[in-house]
Amino acid sequence: MRPIRVFLLKGKESMIDHVKSIQELGCAYWKKARNKNLNVGDICYLYLIGKGHYQVRYRLEVVDTSCVRLDSSCWITPFIADNDCYKLIPTYSMYDGNELSLDTLESIGINRHTQFKELDEKQEEYLSRFFN
Repeated sequence: MRPIRVFLLKGKESMIDHVKSIQELGCAYWKKARNKNLNVGDICYLYLIGKGHYQVRYRLEVVDTSCVRLDSSCWITPFIADNDCYKLIPTYSMYDGNELSLDTLESIGINRHTQFKELDEKQEEYLSRFFN
């Protein structure tokens, strides 16, 4: 059995309304890329950029690694169909505080320009405290 890995994803709210997707569809969809190799069970913290967020807002679990994107109603930019993407569901409600900003992430060793990063145990332990 593979170990559960933990990642940070950065979501641009100028492209997709991730909050709407999670609230209305119960999930977020994520495009695959060469540097993103997620497995079912992996955990992803979602840092939202835009709409006043600029915080880590969600802790999500990967539940499907090859599904059809069904979030066209949540796109701000023209929808791009995707028949092979990741599906992630929230494991906790949206974090509503202000303690998970870029400055906070930098203080635990995460570069503010990072778009995708596998987190170490210390970073995951810190973030998980806000999602209990």
